[in-house]
Parts: sequence; C-alpha cells; structure tokens
Amino acid sequence: MVNGEHRVIWGGAIILLVIALVMVVWWPRSSPDPLTQADALFAAGRYYEALEAYQGLAGDHPAALLRVGMLRVIRGEAVLAERTLRSAMVRGLAPGDYHLALLYLGQALVDDGRVAQAERTWALLEDCRVGEACVYRGPGRVLIAEAYLRHGAYGAAAEAYRDALTLPMPSGWAERARYQLVLLQAGDDPGEALATLMATDDVVTSGVLAKPLLSRLEGDRAHLRAVLQVEEGLRAQLLGQTYLEAGLYDLAITQFALVDPDSPEGLSAAAYLAYAHWLAGHTGEGREALAAMVGLHPDTPQARALLALIAVAEGADEVAWLELDALAQGHPQTPDRHLARASWYAAKGEYAQASLAYEQALGAAPFEEQGRYALLAARFHLATTYELCSAGLPLTELALERLPEEIDALVLAAGVRYQCSDGRGAIEAAQAAEAREARADAAFYLGAALASTGEYEAARAALIRASDLAPASRWRERAELLLATLPQRHNLTPTADRVR
Repeated sequence: MVNGEHRVIWGGAIILLVIALVMVVWWPRSSPDPLTQADALFAAGRYYEALEAYQGLAGDHPAALLRVGMLRVIRGEAVLAERTLRSAMVRGLAPGDYHLALLYLGQALVDDGRVAQAERTWALLEDCRVGEACVYRGPGRVLIAEAYLRHGAYGAAAEAYRDALTLPMPSGWAERARYQLVLLQAGDDPGEALATLMATDDVVTSGVLAKPLLSRLEGDRAHLRAVLQVEEGLRAQLLGQTYLEAGLYDLAITQFALVDPDSPEGLSAAAYLAYAHWLAGHTGEGREALAAMVGLHPDTPQARALLALIAVAEGADEVAWLELDALAQGHPQTPDRHLARASWYAAKGEYAQASLAYEQALGAAPFEEQGRYALLAARFHLATTYELCSAGLPLTELALERLPEEIDALVLAAGVRYQCSDGRGAIEAAQAAEAREARADAAFYLGAALASTGEYEAARAALIRASDLAPASRWRERAELLLATLPQRHNLTPTADRVR
C-alpha cells in the first residue's frame, strides 16, 4: 500500500517534471517589445530604419512619437521636430522621456534660431524628481553653455560648463564640456587648462538616446593638447588659429594681438588679426588693416589672400580680381597662379574659362603634384557638371592613377563614373572608398551605381547607410529620393506627410 502510494506520488512528480520540461522547451520565449527593438536600431545609428519603426508605433505610443521628433532633430528638420516633440509631450510621457523631449526640443529651437527660448526649455531640466529624468540635467547644461559660447558670452559659457561637470553625465558629455572649458581657459592660464584637459574623474551614467546631440559637437582634443604644450613664443599664434577655426573670433583677436610683431610669425599674425576683426563684425577695421598691410608688405601672401576673400564675400569683384591677380603674379611660374584664376572664374559662373585655368594649373604642376591638381579640376567638373564626361572623367582617372590610396580620389571617381554611366566602375571605386572609411558620399554613389545595374537590394542597403551616416545632409536627402524610386520598396517616403 505504501509502496503503491509512493509509486503514485513519484509517478505524478515525473509527469509534472516532464510537463515542466516541455513547457521550458516549447513555451515561447519573450522577445523585446517593438519600441525596445526600435530603440536598439536608434542606438546603433540605424536612423532610417528606426524612423520607419517609430512611425509605425507612434499612433498608440507617445514615447514612439517622441522618438520620431528626436530623429527629426537629427535629420535637421527643426520645424517638424518641434511640432512632433510638443505633440508627444502633450499626449503624456514618463518623466525620463519627458526630460529627453525637453533636451531635443531645446536643440530644435536653437536650429530654428530661437536661442533664448531654447535656454528656457533646457532650464526646465533642472526640475527633475527621478533618476531617469535627472540624467539629462548635465547634457542640458552643456547645450546651454554651447549656446552662450556661440553668442560670445564666454564667462557664462565657462560657468555653465563647470556646472555641468559637477553632475554625472552619459558617456562623452563630460569630455565635451571639459574640452570647451579648456578652450576658454587656454588664453589666460595654459597650465590650468592643460590640467583640466587631462582630468579623467568623470561619473558616467546611462543616456544613450541623447548621444546623437553630442555627435553634432566636435573638438580635436589631441590638437588642443599639442597647442597648450608648445613653447610660449608660438602658443599665441597657434591658439589664435584654433579660436579662429572654432568661430571664437574675439578670443582669436586677443591671441593674435599678443604675437610679437617682430617675430617670424608677426606678419602672419597681423593678417589673421585683421581678418578676425572682419569675421567678428568689425568689417571696416578688418578690411582697412589688411589693405594697409598689403601696401606696406606687398609680398605678404596671407594678407592678399585674406583681402581677396573679404572682397569676394562683400561682392567687390574687381578688388578681389586685382588681389588674386597680384597674388598670382608674385609666383608666375607656379600652378597656383592658374588655380587662383580658376577659382575666380568658377565663382563668377564662367565655367569655360575656369576649366581652361584648371588645365593650365595642371600643366604647370610638377609631376609629383599633378594628382592633387587633377583632383581639384575633376571636382570642379563634378560640382558644375560642365563637360563632365569629356573633360572631367579623364581628369578623374588621372587623379586616381596618381593618388590610388586617396579616399577623396576614390569617392570622386565613383561619382564621376556613375554620372558618366559607368556603373561597374563606380561600384568598384565606391567599394574601395568604403573599405578605407565610412562616408556618406561613398555609400550614396555605391547605392546609386548598384541601382543603375539592377542590384536593388544591395542598392537599398547602401543608400540607407548613406542616410544614416549623414542624416542632416544633402546625401541623406539624395539617398531617400533615390530609395523612393527603387522597385518593391518598403522604405520611408522622404516627405513631410508622414510626420505626426
């Protein structure tokens, strides 16, 4: 009896164990929900596919609609982005998503030229109650600092960067804040600036969905460190040029003014000082200073070149021509004389004369430099389509022959060959370019060439890659227009009608 009961008990246990094992084997494993899957695409930089996925979910999910708005910011569609983000916020978002919306909304407002409104929007990030919302306080302070910096409020910008560095931030944001703070410190205290640049005590938090806003901000940390470590006599000149490239014109003026006028860098610094004044809005002062320099030092090429650049920008064509011609006359046997004239004719729309001048520049160039001049000439033909296949294609092939490892030559060859109906040749050049570096132009020409040869699936993949690599560029726009023409497409229509 007991043994019988045991057999029943053990038999039941075995049955239950078998059922459990069957359920483990056959019970469908839970997969990520559609929004999580779309977020994975977003985090991987696959923006085109993510946008399509989010749009399919946005009708029922405010969080998906928020992400549509975020992608509109990334794509440079500020007005559509603002409308979509505000709609998502009105429909109701979790605290973390609401603060993420504020972060992107501020950027959309900046892109639309409403900086003061953006600053007020980012200030709302300070009122956070939960961790997933507070993670965006630091990035908000960095973006506010960037806005101050663009408007010349350097003290306020430095304070905002310091405030941002007191908070935990997603990966990369502290590095950006520190780089910009160092840039602002460098002129007054290079030693402190270098110490700040080398600090690595950041507390990193999650926040991958904010990363695309960070990727819009650039800075060369290695270059800045090298400038800070250079000997004092050269630092002001190099730092001034760094500020000039960063658009910090008032800081550039301060540094160029520190350069000893009797030093080897003196004349160059004086020319850049005058140009920085012009860029900073002191147009008369900058122009007159450069003109005076040309009068006193007619053989100084920087002053003539910058004066010509100002004349072109101001529409003073005759002045620009005189300066370019004088600059070229100073080096009558060099190809740059013809190159200056080619640039002038191209800017005036006189393409036949520009083409002739480019040929003359190539003819005057030494053998070892002919690749570079052929590249410049071929680029002119591709940009204008003037005699592209009759003159531009041979120049392109010459540039590629002389510069076989140069990615710019490979991308140019892909573009010209595609335009001249050499699909296979374009594919070969574009693939070689992509093997060296991921670039939107190379991916676009690869996709276009593949489409021209009927390889539609491979073309679609390449065009989507072009769109993802440069979402706020003409390459994305051109890629989406071409994607819309592919047969059996399931792609996103690149128009505003699908924006919610």
